[in-house]
Amino acid sequence: MIREIYKLLLVGVISFLIIVTVISRLYIVLVPIVLFSIYLINESRIPEIKDLKSFHKYVEKVYGRDFAAIIKKRYNIIQGDLTLAYFPSSIEDNTVVIANTHLILKINSRVFVLSKYEGVDYLVDIIKGNVAS
Repeated sequence: MIREIYKLLLVGVISFLIIVTVISRLYIVLVPIVLFSIYLINESRIPEIKDLKSFHKYVEKVYGRDFAAIIKKRYNIIQGDLTLAYFPSSIEDNTVVIANTHLILKINSRVFVLSKYEGVDYLVDIIKGNVAS
């Protein structure tokens, strides 16, 4: 929450500096505008899911620390490949497998093969109770 407020304040500062630059024609003020903008872009970038570490970063950034902690606690998260979807008996229940472009979920003996981000959304919906698993 504080990070979001910080980002909003930074947008306000950038806007103010742009107005000051236009009114006063002090073009040296463009340097902090560019630096603040680059920082804001890097800070608000959503991480790509590539491996276990980036999976946790993505869930924490998009859904918050609470959901990240719940997913870590309830589900066994492993990195594997798509062939595990063809052999569901080799995967334990309540397991999330991060494959190259897919997420394999095995929940209550049911196997779901979804795209990575769709799979994370589905997992969060299960935790919220919006989907019958």
